[in-house]
Amino acid sequence: MAERKYEKYFIMKRPMPPPGADRPPSDLDKLETPKLHHFLGLSDRTVEGAIMVNFSWMYAGEDPGRMEAHVHPYPEVIGFIGNIPEDPDDLGAEAEIWMDDEQYIITRSFMVYVPRGLKHCPLVVRNIRRPVLHFDMQLTTGDFRATPTRKD
Repeated sequence: MAERKYEKYFIMKRPMPPPGADRPPSDLDKLETPKLHHFLGLSDRTVEGAIMVNFSWMYAGEDPGRMEAHVHPYPEVIGFIGNIPEDPDDLGAEAEIWMDDEQYIITRSFMVYVPRGLKHCPLVVRNIRRPVLHFDMQLTTGDFRATPTRKD
């Protein structure tokens, strides 16, 4: 059966393997990154011209680690969503994220817009009591680009 005209725009498979796996090197390899359960991803490698979007789960009782401070040459949207339909605002965990030198501790479902060039993170999610859905959108096409901002 021939592929339908718009079928290529539907993503129903797992994304590219995580850092260190059999995949092309990227700026992600330069960063300390959390251990997440990735299940959907979109990029210019999956659909030509697409922005980068990733979806992952964090499970109760896990310690996924942290994402270290960095900057991007493009904007980003980061989000965390709780999974109780009766109370979708309750994150079911505690997220600590830094925007430049300001610390935010959040226990509600949220999204944050990160302007191009703004130092953000470290990001740590702790006290995970229920599964938490995480997504990030890199508002650009092409490969992931980030510069670590740690002081050595």
